Amino acid sequence: MTQTKALYDRTHLGQFGQIARGNKALASKFFEYYGEVFGPGLLAPREKSLCALAVAHAVQCPYCIDAYTSSSLANGSDLEEMTEAIHVAAVVRGGSVMLYGMQMVGQAAKLELRATEIPVSDGYFSPLHPPMRDEFGNIVEKLGEQWAKYESSSLADGALDATTKNLIALAVAHAVQCPYSIELHTRRAVELSLGLESMTEAVHIGAAIRAGAALVHGVQMLEAYDCARAQTTESHEP
Repeated sequence: MTQTKALYDRTHLGQFGQIARGNKALASKFFEYYGEVFGPGLLAPREKSLCALAVAHAVQCPYCIDAYTSSSLANGSDLEEMTEAIHVAAVVRGGSVMLYGMQMVGQAAKLELRATEIPVSDGYFSPLHPPMRDEFGNIVEKLGEQWAKYESSSLADGALDATTKNLIALAVAHAVQCPYSIELHTRRAVELSLGLESMTEAVHIGAAIRAGAALVHGVQMLEAYDCARAQTTESHEP
């Protein structure tokens, strides 16, 4: 395999199957799983593609973004719907940062020996943190207000309904491994009467995209491997 000039080259996506060079059995099992995730289920192909597109942006995989932009269009989504899906990914990932910000505030208060409304404990991921996120927003009130407006607008009914957005949010929350966001969007899913099987399908989409993103980058590994082997061979030639 010849090494391309760009580390992220669009031709890599078409070479995804070459990851089997190193281990055919594992590659086969992955592609079987991947096909099952995106095969027939409770979620429609359009919903699955939008979930995948949002997760692709959250994990910043350019190959996945290309693949699921094409897939979303093929399954009937338009630019407005796809953009809303990306905004859901943005508020879940950004909201996760805000939630983790309470750890910073609590730790700073602990080190400075001052009082804070945010609970401080010896463990991480306190269940008391999510309900108190507004306290973090109030530290810089204007920024907190603007974030709240953006978040609520992104998750409300629009070109995509709130139920579809919550499925997307749940997939992204798992992909970025935020326990606060997982609990928040699971509770919202129950409020929206989403069933456990639909929610589980969304989580598997997050898993499939995250795993696929790792493996498709293996094309870069193969290029680097072939290039290094060729250079080693040349250096040993008389």
